[in-house]
Amino acid sequence: MLWPLWSEFLLSWARTRRYWFNTLANLGGSLLYFYAILLGFSRLTPEEARFLDPGPLLLVFTAFNLTLFTFQSIAYTVQGEAQLGTLEHMALARGGLLRQLLLRALVQSLFGVLWSLLVLLPLALAFGVALGPLARWPLGFLPLFLAALGFGLLMGATALYFKQVDEFFTIVQFLFLPYFFYLVRFEPWMAHLPFAPGAYLLRLAFTGEEVSPGLLLLALVQALLFLGAGLFAMAWVYAAVRRRGLLGRY
Repeated sequence: MLWPLWSEFLLSWARTRRYWFNTLANLGGSLLYFYAILLGFSRLTPEEARFLDPGPLLLVFTAFNLTLFTFQSIAYTVQGEAQLGTLEHMALARGGLLRQLLLRALVQSLFGVLWSLLVLLPLALAFGVALGPLARWPLGFLPLFLAALGFGLLMGATALYFKQVDEFFTIVQFLFLPYFFYLVRFEPWMAHLPFAPGAYLLRLAFTGEEVSPGLLLLALVQALLFLGAGLFAMAWVYAAVRRRGLLGRY
């Protein structure tokens, strides 16, 4: 178990180091993108900006970024390995394809957390957003990560069956953006929306506000439901494509 996990760490680090220019350009682009959005909101008149606070907006963007990284870590891995012709090789790994995908998702999601912090912290300093104690941050990350992992497995099952699904994934990612924007002004009735309790918990954890036990329980239950649905979908589709001989083929 530890050796495949370490191998995934080495693979992610090797890709980051080999394509360092692309990595830095992506980081710079993310910083400029979020900075431009926050700067635009900061230029609104007091009447227009009375419902907008850079703090919640920035923290919801962090939730969006984390969700997207986790989703991509599985969905794009399946599609990319199928295009390279190495998906069947992953399926031959000890423990099978599903375990290897989960290990890769774990490693890439950890890189995603680091990436989100590299974007969040400079912007928080630039706009004077107060961040809560470090000890509370895992409270927000865990439910959101588990929910995003489950959703990534659902999208990975789609990629496992249809293989070429770039346009569909692009639509899903663009739908995420306005959805997470909508969660900036969190209302109690939003708590049952997908990813909403996890995103709100992340916001509370970063700002150091009190976390409701009921909201934490709801976020964990929703995350486990997503994860269960994703694991079931991936296992079912994996069995189906193996029966039909479609594992690594278009």
